[in-house]
Amino acid sequence: MKQFPQYEGKKVLVFGLGLNDGGLGMVDFFVEQGAEVTITDGKTEEQLASTLEKLKEKGGTLTFHLGGHIESDFTDNDIIIRNPAIKPDNPYLKIAKEAGKTIEMEMSLFFKLAPCKIVGISGTKGKSTTTTLTYLMLKKKFGDSVVLAGNIGKSAIRELPKLTKDNLVVLEMSSFQLDALRDAKLSPHVSLLTNIYEDHLNWHKDMADYIDCKQTMFTFQKAGDITILNSDDPRVHNMENAAKKTGAKVVTFSSQESADYQRKEMVVFEQSKELLTLEGMIVNGEHNFQNALGAIALARQFDVTVPQILEVLSEFTGVDGREQLVREVNGIKIYNDTTATAMESMLAAMNRFGPQFPKKIIMIAGGMDKGMDYSQVAPVWNTYLKALVLLEGTASEKMATVMDSSTVPVHKYFGVFKDAVEKAYSLAQSGDMIILCPGGTSFNMFANEFDRGRQFNDLVNAL
Repeated sequence: MKQFPQYEGKKVLVFGLGLNDGGLGMVDFFVEQGAEVTITDGKTEEQLASTLEKLKEKGGTLTFHLGGHIESDFTDNDIIIRNPAIKPDNPYLKIAKEAGKTIEMEMSLFFKLAPCKIVGISGTKGKSTTTTLTYLMLKKKFGDSVVLAGNIGKSAIRELPKLTKDNLVVLEMSSFQLDALRDAKLSPHVSLLTNIYEDHLNWHKDMADYIDCKQTMFTFQKAGDITILNSDDPRVHNMENAAKKTGAKVVTFSSQESADYQRKEMVVFEQSKELLTLEGMIVNGEHNFQNALGAIALARQFDVTVPQILEVLSEFTGVDGREQLVREVNGIKIYNDTTATAMESMLAAMNRFGPQFPKKIIMIAGGMDKGMDYSQVAPVWNTYLKALVLLEGTASEKMATVMDSSTVPVHKYFGVFKDAVEKAYSLAQSGDMIILCPGGTSFNMFANEFDRGRQFNDLVNAL
């Protein structure tokens, strides 16, 4: 349905189709609006087979330039849609900029066109759990008018044609997506920052750039907007004054000090008055309690009631691929933590499971390097791991190096995922646990981290 006539007849280049739904969603959107769409991707037709098959099912006339790029595509098309994985300093983007072309990403386009209020949640870790809890809490109050999308694996642009001013969109947002908003000078109406740790330094210029991207969550807010900040994280805490200067309402949450929403043990206080207890939460772990605290702080800005919040907390079993219990087989618990690609995520998993399974954890890790220093996590591995099973990749090689003098057996390097899972299973016995906790990107062996997680679940269920 053509709801955005400004794109009819426009020549649109989708730069990076990728294997997530975002690229596919952008193609579908512009085809529906009557645009002439060209797709260019460095991957070959064979590598993009699964996505291309979905495009064939939908029909429509498309132009494909795969396995490389043609310079004229970036000068002959009106609008260039940049995949989030493509760095801002890409030479083809430079060509498009010099030619005066409009460059958008899915998220910047969505923000410009969405007719309703947008809630954005970001951070280095905890954002998927916080986003899901927030969505479920808001949904308890507002029903189906609340929409979930973004970096959580669901294309935001697909939701656009259905939206009215009465909807409320909850988005998980990555630093890549925030880079697009920074360029467009846009921020969510309501934002939440969980924390900021070193991550994606293979993509961002440096840590300062990564922090600046995250700060986009509130940089362009104004009076009437709301920012929710985790005071326990030093980098986020340091942003409070900058957030207040926008004119937006600033709300803080903390498990360590006085804040608008404070947690003392399992009790949550709102403006120093007892609000509720977290005793009924199914998922546990200090980081999950902190995620819940952030979601509560946000939900209360929309007057979600205490009974509605408690109902969500008592039903929520976690997010797929985030310390997810896949199966227990022969007394061995097997967990999928495929989204643990940052140092702090790996440490969080060890701090949660280590005391419960000392020297009984077989970890499957590795992939491609993101510029992280694994010497930070090596002491914890030495304390808690029974064995470390490494996939192929540059991150894996760094992990092996920091474990050179360790007594923990390191099994390396597995280029076939099934072999790695079967090796881990062969090392385990009743009372042990196996966890996929990568600490690296997935792109050398998988389409993305969600693909890695799905494959892991399938292999585990086949044991």
